[in-house]
Amino acid sequence: MNNYIDNIKKIAILHPTFGYNGGAENVIISFSKYCHSLNIEITIYTYKLRNDAPNYIKQIKTDITLNPFIFNKTAGFLANELKNYDAVLIHNFPATIFYGFAFKYSQKNNIKLPKSFWYCHEPSVRLYGYDDKSYKKLQKTWDIIARYTMHLDRLGVSKIDYIMSNSIRTKEAVKRVYNRDAQVIYPCISDTENIIPINKSQHFLYIGRIEKPKNIDSAILAFKSLLEKIDDKNLKFIIAGKGRYEKYLKDFVKKINLENNIIFKGFVSEEEKKELLNKSYAMIMPAVNEPFGLTIVEALYSSCISIISDKSGVYEALKDYSISCNMNNVDEIFNSMLLVYNDKNIKINIIKSSKNILNNFTVQSYSENVIKYISNHL
Repeated sequence: MNNYIDNIKKIAILHPTFGYNGGAENVIISFSKYCHSLNIEITIYTYKLRNDAPNYIKQIKTDITLNPFIFNKTAGFLANELKNYDAVLIHNFPATIFYGFAFKYSQKNNIKLPKSFWYCHEPSVRLYGYDDKSYKKLQKTWDIIARYTMHLDRLGVSKIDYIMSNSIRTKEAVKRVYNRDAQVIYPCISDTENIIPINKSQHFLYIGRIEKPKNIDSAILAFKSLLEKIDDKNLKFIIAGKGRYEKYLKDFVKKINLENNIIFKGFVSEEEKKELLNKSYAMIMPAVNEPFGLTIVEALYSSCISIISDKSGVYEALKDYSISCNMNNVDEIFNSMLLVYNDKNIKINIIKSSKNILNNFTVQSYSENVIKYISNHL
C-alpha cells in the first residue's frame, strides 16, 4: 500500500452535512480513520459539524448551502483553502455546486487547485429522479429554481476531474445525468470484527431515517396483512430512527389500529442496533430506489437477513444474500415477510453463505480502493 500513498499527505473533503449520522457520513468517518493510520491528514469542509468526530479529523465550518448571497464568498474561501491539499474528495450534493464555484474563482485568480474526485452516493433525486422515466419528466420542469440548480450542479460536476460511484446503479445514473463515466467502489461499514451468532427471531425491523421516500408506510401495510395471516397477534414491527415523516407515520399507525404492534424506538445505540437486528426475522429496507443500503451489510454481521427492493443499489451486490421484491407492491412485501416468518431455514442458509462476500465491504477494502484510485490519477 505504501507505493500508493507517497504522493498523498493531505486530503480535503467537501461534505455539506457531515454532522448527520447517516451512511455517507459514517463511510467518511471510517475512511478518515484509515487515512490517519497511514499518516494522511483529513480536513472536512462542511456546513453541519459533527460533535463526536475523532480529534484527528479537522472540521472547518463552511457555508456550503444553497444561498445565492454567499456563493462568491464561499467560492473564494474554498479556492484559497483547497490549493493547499494533494487532492479534493467531494461527497454529496450541493458540494458539487460549490466545487464548481471554487474552480471558477481559482481560474479568475490564478489559483492552482489539486485534482478533484467525487464519490457519488447518488445524483440528487429531487433534481433528476431515480430512473429514465422520472429523469425525463424532471427535465421538462417549469420550476425556475430547480432548472437553475440543475445548471449549477452540472457545471460543478463538469469541473471535477474524476468520479467514483457506490454502485453500478449510481454509475448508470451518473452517465444518465452528467454523461460522465464513474469507477464503482462499494462503500464500507465500520464494525466488521465479529459475526454475531443467530438467535431466536422476535420481531421485524426498520432502521434508518423516517422520511417519505423510504416508503415505510408500504412496509407497515404489508405487516398488517401479515398479522391477519398468522397466529401471533402480538408480533412487533420495530421502527428505529427519526425524521420528518415520523408524525405522519404515527398517525397512520393509529388510524389502522396497529399502535400495539408498531414500536417507534427513535435513535438507537450501536449495541442496541446490533441486538435489534440479531433478534429480527428480517430487516426491511422498503425504499424503492435506495442508492445503496449499507445497513443490509451491517445486518448480515448481526446474523439478520433483509428484505430489499429489486431496484436498490445493494441488490446488485447482495441479491443472493437477501430477499428482494418490488417495493411498489404491498402484496410482494407481505409475501416476502410471510416467507421469512414461516421458513426458518432461509435465514440460516443466507447467513451461512454470506460469509463469502462480507470482506467486500470492509473499511480497509473501501479505503484502499479509494486511495489507490486517487493516487493513480494525481
